[in-house]
Amino acid sequence: MKKTMKALLVTAAALVLTACGGQTGQTETSQGESPAGTTAASENLVDLESGSEEASGEAAQGGTIVIAVTADPQNVNPLYVVDQTSFNIQQALYSPFFEIVGGEMFYGNGLCEKVETNEACDTFTLTLKPDLKWHDGEPLTADDVVFTMEVLVDESQNVPYSSYGFVNGEPVKAEKVDDRTVTLTLSAPSAGFLGGLSQVYCIPKHIYEGVENIGSSELNNSPVGSGPFKFEEYRSGEYFRVSRFDDWMDEVYLDGITFQIVKDANSSNAALANGSINARLINTDDYATVSGYDNVTVYSYNSGRVDAMFMNQNTDAMKDIRIRQAVAYALNKEELCTFAFMDAAFADPAYSIFTPDTLYYTDELTKMDNDVEKAKELLKEAGQTDLTLKLLYISTDKTMENQAIYIQSKLQEAGITVELNPMDESSYKNKTKEMDSAEYDLILAFYTLGEEPSLYSDMVYSGRRSNYSRVEDSELDALWDKANMTADEEERRGLYEEIQTRINDNTYIYPIAYSKGFYAVDNQFKGFDECLLKTIYYDYSKIYSVQ
Repeated sequence: MKKTMKALLVTAAALVLTACGGQTGQTETSQGESPAGTTAASENLVDLESGSEEASGEAAQGGTIVIAVTADPQNVNPLYVVDQTSFNIQQALYSPFFEIVGGEMFYGNGLCEKVETNEACDTFTLTLKPDLKWHDGEPLTADDVVFTMEVLVDESQNVPYSSYGFVNGEPVKAEKVDDRTVTLTLSAPSAGFLGGLSQVYCIPKHIYEGVENIGSSELNNSPVGSGPFKFEEYRSGEYFRVSRFDDWMDEVYLDGITFQIVKDANSSNAALANGSINARLINTDDYATVSGYDNVTVYSYNSGRVDAMFMNQNTDAMKDIRIRQAVAYALNKEELCTFAFMDAAFADPAYSIFTPDTLYYTDELTKMDNDVEKAKELLKEAGQTDLTLKLLYISTDKTMENQAIYIQSKLQEAGITVELNPMDESSYKNKTKEMDSAEYDLILAFYTLGEEPSLYSDMVYSGRRSNYSRVEDSELDALWDKANMTADEEERRGLYEEIQTRINDNTYIYPIAYSKGFYAVDNQFKGFDECLLKTIYYDYSKIYSVQ
């Protein structure tokens, strides 16, 4: 029976543990066509999803790449990263324990040499790679892993990812075996535990031990990490600069990376064209322009991103399920995708909060879509004849702006007036942190959580940081908990399908699209086919300049 449980847990989590298989270096792939209407620019497109290889070029040692980001980082301490810019920069500074790529354990850029489990799958043994070091030269050992796990579950430290350190309501117990080995003991088997652990990064004990509020500590302004690059300098509104860490576990080609803060997309595109910026993530509305630059290659990949609209139940209107459903029925999802992403080939309509490559994803959900008369009927039942809703989004995000304009126009047809509330990215992030805010009814956002379904609970679980809809549903919470604890694969599948159905039927979140990702890179730099490990996860050590 124990062996069966182990096999099912591993299968359910789509992981290959050391006991059941080896490591993999595969880049995640999925099916997809190149965007329509881009024939002229297709020579500059590398589709990483179809396994396209980069142009030949001998790797040179040295050089600095300038990567544009759209905002200042909020906090690059990996236990407290909650914004995209900080997350992108943090991955240059810190190494994960391991990653999950294409459903398999990937140790390539991680601290772990292997991860093993016992027969009951309630104890995991992490073995670190030899001779690991922090950027200040101190050894990285099992003591740091134990310390990180203790901080993760310490309620006084208020770590946003603390749920990844709890199983069945009990904290995971971390114990040092020797300098390279740690055992993590769970209060019960958890099929989703490794998925959460893959998103936890180790922090140095010798830096943070005894610090009462690590998340707010000034120590985070001069981070000491474990990744391929170490901190050099940060100037607010200008740049965040890192340099090569020579004692990293593998070869690092570049001398450094400058993350240039450029809030305006047009300015960023112009800088990319003239070579003062070498790389940036681009939106679909930038694609036609940027892919036409002779000095640029655009890398297309499965972003793993879900664009969605959250219904803020702190407001009286959004507490009413009939109004939430009316909003959904009034919109035409395919039309919305085409309008927002400029071309249907850039994104697929989304109905589940899971991505299609997430375990136990189902599209067998009620389609509340493109029925304005149904929307009007629901509004009438709710006694709403003159409803006004406020929609919050990031002013500099063109895709969000397109979504907002379409939603405003389409809901007007159903008799709902939408007031647009665009904010700069920093203000937007601060506003979404306000758990009690009732200043907006609807909020546009996006998230990328990978293949492990338990991680999606952060989006719609009572009290969680990313629950922008402020849903309080104890039955749904119980479903999330039970699914994470369940060993039987078919039972687990049924629970996650029930979760998706409950969220959909209650219209807690309105999923909009599954979008492709585009990374534009100056042709003098290569290695992005290996750098883009999976969705938003990067291994910057793989980037090199071409001789």
